[in-house]
Amino acid sequence: MRVLVVHTYYKLKGGEDSVVANEIALLRGAGAEVEQLTFSNSGSTLLKLLQVPFNYGSYRKTLRKIREFKPDVVHIHNLHFSGSAAVVYAIDQMKVPVVMTLHNYRLLCPSGSLYHNNELFMDSLEPGFAWQAVKKGVYQNSKAITFWIAASMYLHEKLGTWKKINRFIVLGKHSKDLFALSKFGRFADHIVVKPNFCFSGSVSTETGSGYLYIGRLTEEKGLPVLLKAFAASGHSLNIVGTGPLEELVKEYSSGYSNISFLGAQPIEKVYEMMEKTRALIFPSVWYETFGMVVIEAFSRGVPVIASDLGNIKNLVDDGVNGLRFTAGDEGDLMKKVAYFEEQPAEARAAFRANARQAYLNQYSPEANAVQLIGLYREIAPGAD
Repeated sequence: MRVLVVHTYYKLKGGEDSVVANEIALLRGAGAEVEQLTFSNSGSTLLKLLQVPFNYGSYRKTLRKIREFKPDVVHIHNLHFSGSAAVVYAIDQMKVPVVMTLHNYRLLCPSGSLYHNNELFMDSLEPGFAWQAVKKGVYQNSKAITFWIAASMYLHEKLGTWKKINRFIVLGKHSKDLFALSKFGRFADHIVVKPNFCFSGSVSTETGSGYLYIGRLTEEKGLPVLLKAFAASGHSLNIVGTGPLEELVKEYSSGYSNISFLGAQPIEKVYEMMEKTRALIFPSVWYETFGMVVIEAFSRGVPVIASDLGNIKNLVDDGVNGLRFTAGDEGDLMKKVAYFEEQPAEARAAFRANARQAYLNQYSPEANAVQLIGLYREIAPGAD
């Protein structure tokens, strides 16, 4: 089977880039012939922004690549900004089946996250032009840029661009429900759930000590909730990451001896810390499309204490491979940490074993390869 993977890289490397690299390695390991077609958002931001509705350069580049490689299936990941919907038209012209992974909510809202000004923003799910998003400037707090992105979204909705996609992949059931209940609902029958995966880490049989947060230091990731909870609890917390709330984290780290801020760390060090922690904390307050760090913890037999919100509640089975708390409620987070602390060693060992089993059953490379290749064969039955 010949698979062409299409991806636009952001200016700063992100989680989507890692997912794309993992899937390419997975497919090649399963015997597929894989090539990439990549675009980049580096360079002239204004020019790429103007080409959001249709980047003719990307259209020609896609046609050329398909003629050269002759793929059985095209798998699109990110088109924003530089790729643009022009890629879809080029694939359609060449009559190649296509799958698109929806890593975010970009096709529903210019924000891409359904989150703005420290709260969920759901207005764009309604049919019609996203005027409320424009009024609020949900993309980078710019009404002008938000308008241009919203106009492009509306144009392609009216043109029926997304009808050209054979299957959409979402990463969790909550995302599928959101898309199905939105203006995107007409494509509900073409949306399938396929979670991300990660390669296995070293599994520790010890119950670990202290707690760990890994991720961006932002409001939507629930940092204020995390900091308030652990400042009041006194339990040890290590925080790894960078972001706009770094100064706030440093303040708490200076004021509370149980909170340690470690900044950015090499990935090997991060995994080492993960394997030695008692549990990972995932306090997000927005609708995460997935949580790679959650399944990376599971792969190492580390339980997760997470917000009961969005797709995360489908990853963390409360009382089995971790615990869930009410999103945004530091008091409830404190209660769940206290409960976990009270558990005897045997119970904490069971949490770890269940976390590892969840990884093996649902988020391992083997489980993912079967699902992904099965999906390709469904839309390209003639491919070998």
